[in-house]
Amino acid sequence: MSADEGTSETSPGVVRGNPRVLTLVIANTFSCFGSAVAMLAFSYVSYVLTGSLAATVAIMAVSALPALVFIQPAARLTMRFDLRLLCAILALAKMALFLGVGLIFSTGYITFWLLFFTSLINGIIGAFTFPPWNNFLREIAPAGRLADLDSVLMSASAIAGIAGVLCGGLMLNGWGLASLFYVNALSYALYAVPFLLFPPVRAVLADRKRASIREAARVIRDEEALRRFVILALVVQLVAWPLLNLLPDIATTIGPNPLYFSLLLSAVYAGMSLVAPILALREKHYSHWQIAMVALTILMLATIVVGLAPVIDENSRLILLMVLFVPLGMALNMTSVLTSAAVQSGAPDEHEANVLAVYSAAITVITPVGALIVAGIADLSDVWVAVVVEGLGIGVLLAFLAAPSMRRHFDHSLKDREHVILRHARHHAVARTLPGDMEPVRRADSDPVASGGPPGA
Repeated sequence: MSADEGTSETSPGVVRGNPRVLTLVIANTFSCFGSAVAMLAFSYVSYVLTGSLAATVAIMAVSALPALVFIQPAARLTMRFDLRLLCAILALAKMALFLGVGLIFSTGYITFWLLFFTSLINGIIGAFTFPPWNNFLREIAPAGRLADLDSVLMSASAIAGIAGVLCGGLMLNGWGLASLFYVNALSYALYAVPFLLFPPVRAVLADRKRASIREAARVIRDEEALRRFVILALVVQLVAWPLLNLLPDIATTIGPNPLYFSLLLSAVYAGMSLVAPILALREKHYSHWQIAMVALTILMLATIVVGLAPVIDENSRLILLMVLFVPLGMALNMTSVLTSAAVQSGAPDEHEANVLAVYSAAITVITPVGALIVAGIADLSDVWVAVVVEGLGIGVLLAFLAAPSMRRHFDHSLKDREHVILRHARHHAVARTLPGDMEPVRRADSDPVASGGPPGA
């Protein structure tokens, strides 16, 4: 049975009778809470300090780029050392980073370059964290139930992320910026402990061919359906996801209170978490193409209505936007889940790992490009103009998906692939929640886990 398909037992049962695994899940959940708190404060303060969405995007996006550079060194490190010690040391490195930055913030010293290099160092540590974390989970999953363990981790992370986003605004208001980084540092200190409860764990070298970018690119070029899916998925990243980068500016139109940003982001996050249950209910009645079309239509209309928010007085604007951002978040995540699942399903089995590796790297490159374009429009004109432009761009995307050939390819590729779609639904609800938060680049020969890695902040 493949890891994707899971077992007949319920996922939470994977931790029953395994106190070390349960301790790891609890520590990881608390760390996700700390990460959400810190990154919400980080993104909001970046915008307030610079007054520029483009500068904020640059600060947030730089944390994802080291994964492109350190793929091979991180893989070699994973194969050479004890995985539990690697994960613990890297967690302590993040603890030291956020504790040190918190101490600097407490003196009142906050600059663009401090935020920029903090994000960059965080990304470098993260690039070395993903491979050992994934391999560690592969080796310690009870009875080989990797998919179930991953499901528990992702579900707990989603809950912790929502709580962190909700609490982050309140904590930033009441405690100040530095204290939120102390909370994140503490969460990483506790997160390092469970690894030491396990016996030494070594990565098992997978007997797979090394990923070939050239071969994967040839497959994408020659397979018509796969090529269309990749184009569609990348355009979704380029056009739709940058909306999240506008949230700090949108929040300040309501008032200079980080709590507004927290509430708006929580509404988006809540909508994202609805994707898995909605898919479970709707898949039996509608095709995946129909679900994607409805999701894109909702996303387009909700985005355009958000762009009309200035006509609403400030007292009512917060409520209106929160109501709009729930279906918008659901539709955004639903579209991304289905297009990503289509890319995976459209790849030939023997090339799937290589194609996904190239696709993941392409996302890391193209996402900040889209964010910078939209942020530049907002900086040069108005944030609401940028929102409407995004809505019109989503309309063009909708027209592309509506083509009869896309419908045929979409439904054919995703037929009987519910386990793949569910995996993406669980993953996207965790991985894509904060402005500038992007998926890691994964090595094709060591990517057993859908969550991709531990907390990103």
